[in-house]
Amino acid sequence: MTTELLNLKESASYWENIEKAAQALLSGKIVAFPTETVYGIGVNANDDAAVNCLYKVKLRPESKKLAIMIAEPDDVTKYVKEISPIARTLIKSFWPGPLTIVFVLSDNKSIGFRNSHNHVVRDLIKTAKVEIASTSANVSGEIPATEAQQVIDSFGDKIDTVLDDGPTQCKTPSTVIKIMDDTFEIIRHGVIEEERINRCLDESCISFRS
Repeated sequence: MTTELLNLKESASYWENIEKAAQALLSGKIVAFPTETVYGIGVNANDDAAVNCLYKVKLRPESKKLAIMIAEPDDVTKYVKEISPIARTLIKSFWPGPLTIVFVLSDNKSIGFRNSHNHVVRDLIKTAKVEIASTSANVSGEIPATEAQQVIDSFGDKIDTVLDDGPTQCKTPSTVIKIMDDTFEIIRHGVIEEERINRCLDESCISFRS
């Protein structure tokens, strides 16, 4: 397999290339895409075989869950039935944006969601009509890619399609926060500082314990 690099900087071919990447997702392939933070790689979240392949290519332990990329903030309700006041405030304040929110579901399993501010990945999700199970575009333990060529350098021909929209804006991973009823825990520090999160919740007059 030869990785297909699709240039999104040419407006005339933008939607044609988004459609190609969407079809790759629906065919069980791995697609790389830009976000506002770093490049990500992902697959159709409903395709178990593709998800397993992504773990193998990434060299990621299966104990480390993938995040689900969604196109719109409200899409999280497809998976999470009860959203706490803290979660609602964070969604309203930081989505779309560089915040991954991990929810504890009714079966006590946890799952993270990201609604990126980058229009490319949102257009990809809307065109494919599936959410994307994703992770940063790097082999586990290495530095995440912030340019398309770095994705190819890391994975070679192990991924099918790379959407090239130039360097990412922030070049720092998203902040990951886990919500547990009326508490939260920062799992990974990233673009959004803990001070901003605390200030957001304080200003909304939400009682919480971090």
